[in-house]
Amino acid sequence: MKSHFTPGETLEKLEPANMGLTYCSAQRLELDTPLELQSSSEELCLVCIGGECTYRCNGNTGTATLGDMLYVPIETAIQLDGNQTVLARFGAPCTQKYSFGHIRFSEVDADERHKVYGKTENGTRRDVWNFIDESFPSGRFLTGICYSVPGGWTAWPPHEHGKEREEVYVYFNMGNAFGVQCVYDELETASAYVVQNGHLVAIPHGYHPNVGCPAGSLRYVYCMVSTTEGDRNFMDLRTQKIYGDKLE
Repeated sequence: MKSHFTPGETLEKLEPANMGLTYCSAQRLELDTPLELQSSSEELCLVCIGGECTYRCNGNTGTATLGDMLYVPIETAIQLDGNQTVLARFGAPCTQKYSFGHIRFSEVDADERHKVYGKTENGTRRDVWNFIDESFPSGRFLTGICYSVPGGWTAWPPHEHGKEREEVYVYFNMGNAFGVQCVYDELETASAYVVQNGHLVAIPHGYHPNVGCPAGSLRYVYCMVSTTEGDRNFMDLRTQKIYGDKLE
């Protein structure tokens, strides 16, 4: 099953089965004219990964800029407009209707939702911004953004979410830099993908560390989707013990 997609391959909606997943759908939205999205039976997370866009949803209006996320509940329409705007759209089935939310990067960056993990000396230091965490009302989502240092590793030590969650990474704002995304249950059968700006990698299961090149940092949106609605514990994970027993 294909797990690595270039930007052009994600312009049409990817259903979970297209990515070897069960719950999470994904799509790249390029806006130059107004667009209306209907969430239907999926809760949606829209992430601005290029430019900015205006929105109108359930009486809420505003402008989403780079790194902002919009949460759209089920059975809801959102009107979007932009010029050379790129959004990453994630969807997950949900039975409860929550409230619309605009989560601004600037606000997450300024409070305790901005975390720093890893060590400079071994190349694992990275910044993680938790947007949709356990405290944000949602059925299945845990979403955020991660930036590495140039040439550095993230998702270290390698960890996996077992049967509790599947995950999708979308890389953005990387310029000409590239990285390598690994996905494996056993190192002997690991898959490794060269990732660049706009690429998507689906992670149905397994360990998933990645590393950037010295020309720039890895920068990506992560979208975890719980296989059981309401089970949303960010730190419910298991590390690869030979490399460490907890996230650094």
